[in-house]
Amino acid sequence: MKKNIILALLLTINIGSASGATELDNVNNFDLHYGLAHHYLERADFDIAELELQEAIARDPDSRKAHRDYMITCLTHLNIAQAIAEFMITCGLGKAIPLNVEEKQELDRDAAKAHYRKALRYEGQNRLDREIFELTWASYYLPANPTIMRSLAFALTNASQIDQAEALYRKSFTVAPDSDKSTEDAYAHADFAYMLGRVSRSDDAIEELKKAIAIEPKSPALHADMSWFLEAKGDLSGATYEIAQAIDLTPNYVVGNIEVPTSSHDFFGLKMLTYHKEQTIYSNAGLWSKLAKLLDKQGKGVEAKKAYERALQLDPDQEDIRKRLSEMQQKQH
Repeated sequence: MKKNIILALLLTINIGSASGATELDNVNNFDLHYGLAHHYLERADFDIAELELQEAIARDPDSRKAHRDYMITCLTHLNIAQAIAEFMITCGLGKAIPLNVEEKQELDRDAAKAHYRKALRYEGQNRLDREIFELTWASYYLPANPTIMRSLAFALTNASQIDQAEALYRKSFTVAPDSDKSTEDAYAHADFAYMLGRVSRSDDAIEELKKAIAIEPKSPALHADMSWFLEAKGDLSGATYEIAQAIDLTPNYVVGNIEVPTSSHDFFGLKMLTYHKEQTIYSNAGLWSKLAKLLDKQGKGVEAKKAYERALQLDPDQEDIRKRLSEMQQKQH
């Protein structure tokens, strides 16, 4: 039990130890959950504190101090009937009824949901350490949930904890998906490729993108990503093919380069937009510009000129394209 108390303190104080939560057995650990509840009580976060107290009581239904504190959180939520029941148990006038298996699973799901929502708020505040902390606890409650694994892996990547992130990504691909939709798997492979690219593992990154495209072959963003990796590797022919694929799959209008995600999925009733969240979406004009530059690099002047003209037609404000076209025209005279 002492180990649990120490881990609870580490998780509260040292975010670097957050991965320890996933190593704990989600069966006992009363002290861990009771300590975690007080972590949130001290921060006036009564919603999660109440859930953690319920988790503590599920592990030790006879703990009067847990029932006492649960009574306080019930009062903050104006749940008077439950507060009275907890008061009676605290005073020894009643006895708690242990949760059955289904009720315990539902409680774990509620706790995971609360920690996941909290992580999203921290993500919006750019508080990466707290985001990882909350995602770790969400993963503790639902250790086989691929969505949570991948969200945590993405956060760990941003924290440069590459080994842990890679292990989570790989593990997430071995468990059953949350739904019958394949989109999440595809963009998870793309995120994994992004992580591998950051540590100069371009060959591994390309393999992950191949898996992503095999799942979602009609995604222009995935083909554009593949083109970028192939170009970086020096495979201009392959990069040209992939960007042409992206163009074929992209609607023929300009959407502009705006910071929006490349995928969405529904998780816990939340419309999540988490993948490639800082990567600009290529507009149709941007794709044509990229194609033109790739053709230009390969000395394919005629094809490049046509692609430049198409890019400029779609977005007349591209001064670099206008300048390059002018240079090409001058060389012809």
